[in-house]
Amino acid sequence: MDISRFGEFAILAQSRTFLDAAELLFMSQSTLSKHIMAMEHELGCKLIDRSQRHVTLTAQGEALLPYAQKIATLQHRYLAAIQIGAGEPLEHLTVGSIPIMAPYGITDAVIDFQQANPSYSVELIEGEGDTLKRMLLHEDIDLAFIRDGGAIEPEFKKIPFTTDRLVAVLPLDHPLAERDTVEIDDLIDENFLMLPQGSFVSELVLSLCREAGFGPRVTFTGKRAENIISLVARGAGVSFLMRKPTESLASGKVALVPLEPATTSEVRLYLKRNAAHSQAVVSFIGFLPYRQLLQGDRASSIAARPS
Repeated sequence: MDISRFGEFAILAQSRTFLDAAELLFMSQSTLSKHIMAMEHELGCKLIDRSQRHVTLTAQGEALLPYAQKIATLQHRYLAAIQIGAGEPLEHLTVGSIPIMAPYGITDAVIDFQQANPSYSVELIEGEGDTLKRMLLHEDIDLAFIRDGGAIEPEFKKIPFTTDRLVAVLPLDHPLAERDTVEIDDLIDENFLMLPQGSFVSELVLSLCREAGFGPRVTFTGKRAENIISLVARGAGVSFLMRKPTESLASGKVALVPLEPATTSEVRLYLKRNAAHSQAVVSFIGFLPYRQLLQGDRASSIAARPS
């Protein structure tokens, strides 16, 4: 078997569609499909489930994927070693990210890739979503982890990475602190402590309040979630934040109660569509953790359900 097929299989698993994977690999969808079918024939099993809108792996495909990723990484490393031996420079990869990296596993993804692929020079740049999108369009960065607000953006290719859920942040002694879930109008009479107007979470909360038929009584607005958490802990009001970064800051000082209906936010890996992506970009996508991508895709399906 041509070992390049393992890299193609890894890219298909992460991209979730033949169209996106074929674009990244600079080949036609039919060629990629033939390569995957040839792998399946040689291995004697089905690797992907073609019956759904997005490509998903069968049990055999999931079992193969980590080995395919290692084979693809090893292939890159020996080819890179030959290039370095010939005096060719390292290939550079520039990754953008929203400021909240560690709670979403972005830091781990970048560092793990760099350690597994020392022949790439990896630069990580922090920025807000709109700034990162402009940098992608101007090709100042290769790819970026950005919170997806759900807008139709045909200029970008988006790969699911991870998902978070909006939670109510309550004092530990609040009457609703022990609830499994709360609805936003359960807190209609509370003081709201908010992130700045225009931020993703602030706009989301204001939209939910409007849908529930009330305007929140905002008594504090601040950029730093840790200040909001401290104020909530002292009984100054309640707030709404995304669970993963809040858990890392709360340290048991406040109660985090999921909002119902479930309100989720998805962090996706953005790439400029129709750009000539380097081998470093393709290798990075193929290296991403598949199970984390699956969780993101499943949660986005939950978010899409009507309430």
